[in-house]
Amino acid sequence: MQKNHQSKPKLRTWASVISGSLAATGAVFITNMPETIKTRMQLDGEASIRNGSSKKKQYVNIFDAYKKIIRQEGFKALHAGLGPAIGIQVIMNGLRLGLFEPIQIIIRDVTKCKQDSILNKVVSGATSGVIGVTVSSPLYLAKNRLQAQSNYFHAAEEHHYKNTLDCLKKIFRHKATQLTTYDKLKEFSIKKLNLQDGFPAHLFASFISSLFTVTMMNPFDIVLKKTVHAEGWKALQNGWLALYLRLGPHTILTFIFLEKIRAWFLTFDTLSIKPQPIPIDVMVNSDAS
Repeated sequence: MQKNHQSKPKLRTWASVISGSLAATGAVFITNMPETIKTRMQLDGEASIRNGSSKKKQYVNIFDAYKKIIRQEGFKALHAGLGPAIGIQVIMNGLRLGLFEPIQIIIRDVTKCKQDSILNKVVSGATSGVIGVTVSSPLYLAKNRLQAQSNYFHAAEEHHYKNTLDCLKKIFRHKATQLTTYDKLKEFSIKKLNLQDGFPAHLFASFISSLFTVTMMNPFDIVLKKTVHAEGWKALQNGWLALYLRLGPHTILTFIFLEKIRAWFLTFDTLSIKPQPIPIDVMVNSDAS
């Protein structure tokens, strides 16, 4: 006696990535506004320690932040940084949600673990998450800077960008400074100091480059220390409620959209993999020779 055992159809890897991107993008159109509030509130208070002056916070609470931003800058300001925010969802959550299942399959094939292995799910989720965050981190920085940019809001560190592209260009130009400094110093040590093109030159260049990098990064570290000193460790949780009001609905909306999109994608043969029925012999004669 035989019966067919058939598993559920699966989306192809690229279709799974696209479904994750679309789901998260749909959610961010709604949740980017509380994200702007969260960013502003986290940066609020830093201006009070600038130059040793004492100024009260610009926003009393999240409701005050909403009211002031809409009144002073217009409703559009609540969607500041929407461009990179969409990019983050497409890249980070597209990879995080889209690669979760394919990574599970790879680990299962290699380790021969069980279908519902909790450890496999944890490792797969962590791996896909790291990939997504790493690739999308420049966009996250651009989003935060654009959301904090305003003629009415003043943080300890202010930036002035024309648009998302201008912001990314300046960020990449700044981040390339460390690599450029190292390369030039290595060239200088070989040609001018007659150091061997090997460990001596590499050590010299990396050491001087590290001094330059620390010099550039130290002001930001000082800002963090001054914030804690002036407002206490509690200041590091500024904007917690605003963050929750964004992440809560964002998570719910993302997975609702994801299930709907995946179900729709599975109706297309080109996007899914239909498993073949696997015959299973349930009548096993242990005495058979």
